[in-house]
Amino acid sequence: MTLSQLSPEQVAATEFNATITGVTIASPPVVSFKLADANGRPIAGLSLATKSATATVARYQNLAFTLAKLVPGAPGATAQATGPSKWVSYIVTSVPTATSPATASRPTSDSNGTLVDNGDGTYKYTFFRDITQAKAQVAAMTLTGANKAADLGDLTYDPNAVHRLVLQISGNVPGTGTNTANEVQVVPAVPLAKPNNAVFDFIPASGKVLTAADPGQRLIVDKLSCNECHGKLGGIPGTESATFHGGSRYDPRFCVTCHTDQRKFGQTNATSTNNVFTAASTSVADGVTIGDFPVLIHRVHKGELLVKEGYNYAGVKLNETRYPQDIRNCSKCHDSSAPKVAPQAANFKTVPSRLACGACHDGINFATGQGVTNAAANQSKIDGLPPAATGHIGGVQADDSKCALCHDANSIEKVYHLAVTPPNPLNSLAIPGGNNNTNAAWIASKADNLPAGAIKVAYDVKSVSRNASKQPVMVFRMLQNGTAVAFNDKAAKTEMWDNFVGSPSAYFVFAVPQDGIASPTDFNASASGYLKTIWNGTATGAGAGTLTGPDASGYYTVTLTGVTVPDDAKMLTGGIGYTYGLTATQPLTQVNLVDSSLADATRKPRFGTADSPVVPGKKTGGLIVIAQDVQKVGDGYTARRAIVEDKRCNSCHEELGAFTIESFHAGQRNDGTTCSWCHNPNKTSSGWSADSTSFIHAIHASSKRGTGFNWHAASPESSFAGIEYPGILSKCETCHLPGTYDFSASASSQQQAGRLPRTVAAGTLNASISTSPYIQSGTAYGPEPKYAAATGTLTPAAGTTLVSSPTAAVCFACHDSSLAQAHMTANGGSIYEARATALGKTEQCLVCHASGKIADIKAVHAK
Repeated sequence: MTLSQLSPEQVAATEFNATITGVTIASPPVVSFKLADANGRPIAGLSLATKSATATVARYQNLAFTLAKLVPGAPGATAQATGPSKWVSYIVTSVPTATSPATASRPTSDSNGTLVDNGDGTYKYTFFRDITQAKAQVAAMTLTGANKAADLGDLTYDPNAVHRLVLQISGNVPGTGTNTANEVQVVPAVPLAKPNNAVFDFIPASGKVLTAADPGQRLIVDKLSCNECHGKLGGIPGTESATFHGGSRYDPRFCVTCHTDQRKFGQTNATSTNNVFTAASTSVADGVTIGDFPVLIHRVHKGELLVKEGYNYAGVKLNETRYPQDIRNCSKCHDSSAPKVAPQAANFKTVPSRLACGACHDGINFATGQGVTNAAANQSKIDGLPPAATGHIGGVQADDSKCALCHDANSIEKVYHLAVTPPNPLNSLAIPGGNNNTNAAWIASKADNLPAGAIKVAYDVKSVSRNASKQPVMVFRMLQNGTAVAFNDKAAKTEMWDNFVGSPSAYFVFAVPQDGIASPTDFNASASGYLKTIWNGTATGAGAGTLTGPDASGYYTVTLTGVTVPDDAKMLTGGIGYTYGLTATQPLTQVNLVDSSLADATRKPRFGTADSPVVPGKKTGGLIVIAQDVQKVGDGYTARRAIVEDKRCNSCHEELGAFTIESFHAGQRNDGTTCSWCHNPNKTSSGWSADSTSFIHAIHASSKRGTGFNWHAASPESSFAGIEYPGILSKCETCHLPGTYDFSASASSQQQAGRLPRTVAAGTLNASISTSPYIQSGTAYGPEPKYAAATGTLTPAAGTTLVSSPTAAVCFACHDSSLAQAHMTANGGSIYEARATALGKTEQCLVCHASGKIADIKAVHAK
């Protein structure tokens, strides 16, 4: 296949797969490589050389090569005086132009060499730069100001060292944009949508091509780990998802060849005062090269939890990033499980260094032993007080030789990096009138890395049904570390299990007729019973019930005797978990753990009730190991259509509800597939829809929205409007199951007609409680629909309540421009419209947007 035979659009859509077949270095490196498309067909013709009016040598805009050597650290985990191994780029000189001579530079790429296109998909490229002379060339240059040759490191060509060559295929289609012979644009730019990063590790002296298993390698993170959150690191070129480097550099093995310590060249050191930077640029901050890959990546991800403030690296405000799980989950990125290729992933715990550890622990100055620890900084954010400058407990560290003496692999992973969220100090068990719907205990969110002695609880639901009295029934059991454990005798004990307080709930949901829809396909009715009060006989009203068992297999049967599931109910489903109201329905919390391994002179032990760091004697403290909510469809009932998948949520979140220093729902509502149980179409809050299909889209699409999504925001800083989704927003299957978002899946198609309008305003709202710009303050919108569990009846909503039609509500969550809104309403959709009016309309969305239609949802989102 020759590119000149294809249209620009066809070239742009071509998948370029490059394979480097050999590298020789005698003077300028010579690289042999081949190109093929997704079907293995050779690609010829990617060889346009361009030259601007001021250039002295032509360049290839679709090709770029980097070349770096690996300088090994001292051997062993306890003798790292020279620090960890590091990459040093040879490509640190500029190309002369008609107006400026060659000079030293930060690491860059080579694309000004000579290319031979053999016409059969094979190519040979000779570098412009002679890397064997890089050291001498830089030494001969006159450098001034902040440009110091020493900052470029040891540029000596070492043919016996591990080398990495990376070929980048990217840019605009030849002939488009400025990718023309004279670099003058004639037609608009058409970017290559599927760039390629080809990595080649080798030893020049022997010609050995290295595999991941070879000694001397440095493969710490695989791009597959990155893409679990990012979709494709850097985004897709030519789309709004494209971020850094326009989406053309997406492999961390490539990143490290340019993002080296050499990026401090030409930069002025910014110093902090009281942990605050005021300089316009912090490319070098308190002596640390921020652009060095291990520093940059750790600090980007630590974001708002960084100790120091005012970071600005190349326009990126590092302090503004929010990480979607606990930052101490090091193995989220450092993961060597197949098919990921990262044999040195465990370096974070086996080869500690001041560089890597200091990247996250940025408040510590190892040269002086002074500074603010992460623990102190996190506590200050919780307390709202200045952090205590406790310094490094190990004191001054001039090199890395002693790091592993105190920080061995076990303590790094099992003590210091335990993902355990602290209690919310504003919880209702700690202060009068506090938040009853948060955590008063510590929350452990990483199931495979728990505190010593922690018990892993699991729920097992055997069946869900409705009995002859129309009451919901569930057969279930509860397990500790995989074994069913019977409940205590209520006559002898006050808690269901020894060493625990609280319990989960039995939760049931279903759908009843509403808004003229006889068989809704969205849940709009729910009932729950707190197991502890059912067990001890104190439950009343809709939460009352009976509990019998266990049987020979450890199963109990719970029946909610105060609930009626009517004959016309649909989709009856039940589950165990969900509880988190502190004063009356405390979550299941382990209370026999007192882990003093993280205690110091200023903090009490981390877990346990007797020595609670919050308020002793008030049921605060203790440990919640997140137990996955478990659900089952009722016997004889049809399940609600599946839309999302919990494991897709947890690809980014690890475990829904738990972050480094805060949580939502105390980690108790942790199954993404059951958010719709409570967040149903009838739920509204402060002038926003609280339906899961609406607000989850709005949170993830915050950066795309024109109107800031500030649902439940206590301040601008806490607004969802500041969320930056790390993935590709239009890649719906990151969260959704295939066929569910475009209604091509049979269940989604069949249940389309029964979807309910989404309530967006009810009651009387005023400016002090409403942050929505779409409602009128002081207007009485009337009551929303209300289900009475005891009688099984639903009271209709007032026709004056405001609703959005179901499809429009989803789309409007992301596409909220006035033009998009006008398009939806012109085609039968409703946006913040009176219910009585909206119910008389029919959405026409799928006429154009259904699968296979002119504006197919899946096809449109793929662009």
